[in-house]
Amino acid sequence: MTQLMNAVLLTGFGGPEKLVYSQVPKPTPQQGELLIKVGACSVNNTDLNTRTGWYTAKEDFQAILHDYTKKEANTSTAWGQTNIQFPRIQGADIVGEVIEVASNVKSELLKQRVIVDPCIPPNEFQQQYQYVGSELDGGFAEYAKVPVTNVYPIHSSLSNVELATFPCAYSTAENMLTKGQISAGDTVLITGASGGVGSALIQLSKIRKATVIAIVGNNKETFAKELGADYVYCRDEPLATKLAQHQITLGLDVVGSKYFSIIMKALEVGGRYVSCGAIGNPLVDLDLRDLIYKDLQMNGATRLEPEVFPNLVKYLEQGLLKPLVAKVFNLTEIKEAQQFFQSKSFFGKVVITPLKE
Repeated sequence: MTQLMNAVLLTGFGGPEKLVYSQVPKPTPQQGELLIKVGACSVNNTDLNTRTGWYTAKEDFQAILHDYTKKEANTSTAWGQTNIQFPRIQGADIVGEVIEVASNVKSELLKQRVIVDPCIPPNEFQQQYQYVGSELDGGFAEYAKVPVTNVYPIHSSLSNVELATFPCAYSTAENMLTKGQISAGDTVLITGASGGVGSALIQLSKIRKATVIAIVGNNKETFAKELGADYVYCRDEPLATKLAQHQITLGLDVVGSKYFSIIMKALEVGGRYVSCGAIGNPLVDLDLRDLIYKDLQMNGATRLEPEVFPNLVKYLEQGLLKPLVAKVFNLTEIKEAQQFFQSKSFFGKVVITPLKE
C-alpha cells in the first residue's frame, strides 16, 4: 500500500492559485539518496521567481513578481534556465531528520539532524546543475529525498525553524564573498541589505572583519546596524554623494536596477562587483568606461563554489551567525506565506513548517 504525505504542489506558472495543498506518494530514496523528515523550510525569492515565470520575463518585472500581470507560461523556465516539470514541490531550505537511506548510503546518517545544500552540481546521474525545489522536489512537504552529497549533519542549539533560515540565503551570500575574494582590508557595499541575502552578507562580511556599508529600505536602518553594518544609508538618500565619502573596493548587489550604475561609479580602481540577483530590475545601464578605465572585475554568483556550504556549516556550529525569523507559517498556509514574503515589509526569513502529527 502506497504511503502518502502532505505537500504543496506548484501546478504551473501563475499566481498563488497554482499552489495546491494535497497528498502525494511519500518518496522513496533511490541510489545515492536519503529521505528527510522535514522539520522546517524557508521561503526564498527563487520560489516566487519560478512560480511567476520571472526568470525569462522580458518586462514588467515587479508586476510579475507581485502577481499583478499575466505570466508567459510557454517561455518561462526554472532556476537552471531549463524547463520545469510540473507538478513540482518547491522549497530549498530543508532542515530535518534522516529517516531512510538508500542501500549504498552510509547508515550512520539515520536519525541525524541534517541541513541541505540546495545547489546540486553535475554528477554521474545528471549533466546540469540542479536546485532543490526547482529542478527536483524540495521541502514544502512532510518528507523530501535528497542526494547524500548535499546533506550535512548539523550540531547546533538552534531550532529547525532557526536553521531553516540559512541554506539558500547564506550559501548565496557566502558564494558572493568567495567569488569577490573578500578580505579584512575591503570596504564592502551591500544593496538590499535588510533582505535574506543582504542581511547574510552583513554578517558574513563582518566575520572577515571587512568594513560594511549597507543600503536598506525605509525604517530598516537600525536592523542593519544591529547586524554589524558600519555605515547604513536609506535607499532614498542621495546615494552617490554619500558613497563618495568611502573607498569602496567590493560591491555586492542583489537588487540591480539603478543601483548597478551607482555601485559601478562608486567602486575604486581595481574594485570588484558581484551579483546574485536582480529583484529590482535585471536590465541595467553600464557605462563601459567605468569597467575599462577603472579595471573593474564583474562576477555572477549562482552556482556554489565547493567550499561554500562546508564553511556555512562551520560558522553555524561555531555560533557565529544570528538566525533572523520574521514569521512562521504552516504548510497549509503556503499562499499566505508567499503573499507575506512579497510584501518585503519584514526583517529576516519566512519559514514553513509541516503539520504537527
